[in-house]
Amino acid sequence: MGLKRYALLGLGAAGYAYFKKKENREKAKLAFDDSKVKVSQAIDQAKQSYYDYKNKDQETHQHEDEKMMSEGAQTSVQYYNEQQEQLDDIEKGSTENKTQL
Repeated sequence: MGLKRYALLGLGAAGYAYFKKKENREKAKLAFDDSKVKVSQAIDQAKQSYYDYKNKDQETHQHEDEKMMSEGAQTSVQYYNEQQEQLDDIEKGSTENKTQL
């Protein structure tokens, strides 16, 4: 515990000695402002990449959903038509049987 305290005290003393000069304070302020701008730009770029990825992924899913729905709709219409044809065949068969009697 004592070692940490001395390390922090030494670090504080070194910082004070460095920032004592106005020139060093100005350099540090410029470096901090520059770093802040770079970090902000990196965050904005990461957000844009994320939004682009999500939108592209969503568009892909929409296209796949539309394709699936169109294929599903064709399948259901085909099934309905087959059922109707079978019912028609059954009805024709029963009317033919009645006319023969």
